[in-house]
Amino acid sequence: MWEYVSNWGGTSEWIPGVGPVTVEGDGVGAIRSADLAPETGFPGRISERLESYDNQVMTFSYSVIGDSPIPITDYLASMSVEKLSNNTCEVTWESTWETELDESELIAAFEMLYSISLDNVAKATC
Repeated sequence: MWEYVSNWGGTSEWIPGVGPVTVEGDGVGAIRSADLAPETGFPGRISERLESYDNQVMTFSYSVIGDSPIPITDYLASMSVEKLSNNTCEVTWESTWETELDESELIAAFEMLYSISLDNVAKATC
């Protein structure tokens, strides 16, 4: 599962509404960009920078950079995978941000997106 979610250019394979991803650079500092589909509620181009990556601990973090179609600023997210057994792992995906909108609506939207996306990862890797 780690190999799947940590593929910096592979998010369009498992996050709904994310178009083809382009990647500039390699490793920490690499930037990925993709178009968000209208059905996401936030159509437009989004770019994210890889802020940290640790293959041994199976964790990485990223931030949204530049203009974003999502009405947030200072977005920072992290994802980690913990192997619990040969056939089981736990994925943690969390984020922080600032917004001028009703934060409860964005929290619900991100929680739903993360849940659907991780269900897609489980289907693809199991």
